[in-house]
Amino acid sequence: MRHASVRWLVMGSFMALASAGILATAQETPGAADVPEPMPVSDGTKVCLVCHGAKSDGGMGIYPAIAMQWEGSRHAQAGVGCLECHGVPEEFAGEDVDNPRYVTETAWDQTTGLKSTTLVTDGSGPVVRPDIWHHGGADIVVAVSPKSCAQCHPTEAEELYRSRHSSAGQFLGSVENFLGRYAEGPAAAINGCQQCHGGPVLMAAEQPTNESLAPVYAADTWPNSGVGRINPDGSWGACAACHARHEFSAATARRPENCGKCHMGPDHPQSEIYKESKHGIAYDANRDSLDIDVPGGEWVLGETYANAPTCSSCHMGPVGAHFGSKGLPLTHDVGARISWTLRPELSYQPAAIVDTDGEAWLKAPEERRDEMRQTCLACHGDNWVESFYTQYDQAVELYNNKYAKPMMAIYQFLSEQGIIDDVPMNDEIDYLYYELWHHEGRRARHGAAMMGPDYVHWHGFYEMTRHFYTEFLPLAMELGEAAGKGAETEAFIETTLRGEDGQDWERYHRWTEGLTAEQREEMLRWERAVYGGIHTE
Repeated sequence: MRHASVRWLVMGSFMALASAGILATAQETPGAADVPEPMPVSDGTKVCLVCHGAKSDGGMGIYPAIAMQWEGSRHAQAGVGCLECHGVPEEFAGEDVDNPRYVTETAWDQTTGLKSTTLVTDGSGPVVRPDIWHHGGADIVVAVSPKSCAQCHPTEAEELYRSRHSSAGQFLGSVENFLGRYAEGPAAAINGCQQCHGGPVLMAAEQPTNESLAPVYAADTWPNSGVGRINPDGSWGACAACHARHEFSAATARRPENCGKCHMGPDHPQSEIYKESKHGIAYDANRDSLDIDVPGGEWVLGETYANAPTCSSCHMGPVGAHFGSKGLPLTHDVGARISWTLRPELSYQPAAIVDTDGEAWLKAPEERRDEMRQTCLACHGDNWVESFYTQYDQAVELYNNKYAKPMMAIYQFLSEQGIIDDVPMNDEIDYLYYELWHHEGRRARHGAAMMGPDYVHWHGFYEMTRHFYTEFLPLAMELGEAAGKGAETEAFIETTLRGEDGQDWERYHRWTEGLTAEQREEMLRWERAVYGGIHTE
């Protein structure tokens, strides 16, 4: 994405309103005395402040907190004002596909993982986005998209574009979307799912006839701060989902609480897991000494801070060079260091995504793991890191092999045999199956990934074990018998739990029949070896 040269037409009548107080406010940033002198903002932004500046500063006080937040931002410090973000330039030093004035369409190839963006045109040329408003002498939009941010932050915008964050709104046809939209109801999806995943921002059916009034977005699509928001210009993503407007504070984006807006709750409790982990405990103890509010790329683990890592430290932040490592740069692709994908029913390691020109959009799983290792090694020793990954992999494979594969096979069998219908989320077993992988299974896996023992055990594997053996398997048998296919269902479940060579039964499920004396003694030997003889009887 290329930088844009922006030229603004400013109405003289508005400039005449710019009082001395407003002009001073536009060029002063509250803060410590050693803050560098701010750059002057554009004349167009000064016009914005005539109306939106606080009354105490000589403005009209229309939404004054917005202007006040901006005045304390690094944007203001750098001379980046209202129009540099909200403006849509007619002239653009770059391709039309990058111009926030025009509508684009993004295609996502699920086979290769590649995304491609094309300009939407009609008989007269590029289609202009529908929410442009000629206001205060300039063309502006309310919903700022990554295409606007890319004018100054092209690398970050490109990394977001390639990431799963920007794709979060692309879950049409999923059971999650069906659950929110139909089983629960549209209002649940609008106020719940959409505010994290995002969704298309559409225009209201009725628009103001007075051209001096702002276009109106459809109420069921706006406000919308979902990270995968589909903007009126067709771009995917919302930078403000993490960099809260209008302060756009790096400190806010780096704090774990920021990630917790979406990454929390019964199905993906990363925020709660982090809080109970040693990482989260260290953060709580040292949150005031992390020097977290420094410009992007300057908050470097192992160089400028070491007190505690945040979500950003491990998944996105730069890491200083250390023994055996050249360090890592900042990235806005949150999956760049993740080797396992723990979201779906069956955990897997995504393959590399390579563009047609050979550029790696996403590195291979072992390369991604190696980058996370470099993050870990800034604070931990080799043996610690390798042993952590051994334990983590064991937990994921336990989930996959003992629970996910058999319950997926049994659920599919019930569907294929017509024992359950094909309507999602309308039977007891639909919800039970869903919660086993979507809630309990994720909690166990995420707990292992982030070292939250209570979520691995009590909130994860314990709940999954109880429901798998005492509810899911008996209910599958009951449904099979009610459909007149009890024998077939019982045979399929037994074959599935045994596995191809019968070892799955011995390894995972044999205990349900009781242990032999030899197995009991083996268990005690294992306990003595692991726990040092604390429990021997």
